[in-house]
Amino acid sequence: MDSTEELKKAFEFYSNSEWDKARRIYSRLARKGVREAQFNLGLLYSNGYGVKTNLKKAAKYYSKAAEQGMPEASVNLGWFYYSGIGVAKDVNRAFALFEQAAIEGYALGQLHLGIMYEGGYGTEQDYLQAASWYRSAADQDNPEACLALAHLYSVGLGVKKSETTALNYIEKAVSLGSADAMDILGNLYYFGEGVAKNPTKAFNLWLDAAKKGSLDAQVAVGRMYMDGEGVEANSELGLMWFKIAASLGNSDAQFSLAVAYDFGTGAEQNYDEAAKWYQKAADQGNPEALCNLADMFENGRGVKQDFDKAFKLYTDSADRGNWLAVCSLGDMYLKGEGRPASREKAIELYTDSAKHGCEEAVEELRKLNVPIPKVIPEEE
Repeated sequence: MDSTEELKKAFEFYSNSEWDKARRIYSRLARKGVREAQFNLGLLYSNGYGVKTNLKKAAKYYSKAAEQGMPEASVNLGWFYYSGIGVAKDVNRAFALFEQAAIEGYALGQLHLGIMYEGGYGTEQDYLQAASWYRSAADQDNPEACLALAHLYSVGLGVKKSETTALNYIEKAVSLGSADAMDILGNLYYFGEGVAKNPTKAFNLWLDAAKKGSLDAQVAVGRMYMDGEGVEANSELGLMWFKIAASLGNSDAQFSLAVAYDFGTGAEQNYDEAAKWYQKAADQGNPEALCNLADMFENGRGVKQDFDKAFKLYTDSADRGNWLAVCSLGDMYLKGEGRPASREKAIELYTDSAKHGCEEAVEELRKLNVPIPKVIPEEE
């Protein structure tokens, strides 16, 4: 059996997750210098398929294949050098490997070389070169390159700014099945940026992305089902999508699921479930979840009332830029919850919150007959 036939046999074993059988063939062929076998051994050791994960060994085999001009190996090894995985970090070496693969016409090599030029990693920053290499990869139907090039066109880096061209590349990436592109185009249609606002198109794009595993899209679809925006309201489906994304660790989904249980919107009210999901999102630093969980502790809603916990959670949320949490801290000072009452401190917090557009803080200042400050314009 020649090496070509042996590679086919090894690939069958690989495809069927018969890792040890595949490894034996690849090892034998690698010793003979067959670059495809060397590359696939690198994959086995990179991913721990049938062997203990060993990134140094993976790098060794990728290096052997790359030395024989295999672009796939050059890209994988380049990523190792860029990240410092299995080898000492060396962005210059990474750049050279990506360039080697790009010159050989490999789309992933061209994409990564574009990234290196755009970021100035291992070379001087050069948007013209970045755009050129992204275009080469996009011409080979690489969706990530289409999105990277769309970004350059949207801001006018290395190319003449053109929202139309940017949109064309995003749409091309969508046609190539990119969930990220579907997510981006969905946002454009939802907010009417560069296209006519169309919630229905946004929903359909997000639904396609959600089915492909985009957690952000799953949250968006859940919210649109809950609100009946762009689609007929269906709280059962909305809750389903929240649960899918929440179970995979998305903090926005965890927060949305908690809100549904907390207020009985689309789900039977369940404070235990609400507190559980707020906590999971709060553990990831989600500012809204921190604030709502604090509210539960402040008011003893479904949990034992604890002003100290509430104050700490509000403070954590406020530190992450949640101005409603700043307002809530003002409430605690005004009412003397867990600390001496201080009208002066409450007004200070309300004023700071109101400056950033918090309507609840504005209302509290009105109740106290305190002048309402001008809202600070948001930075673009």
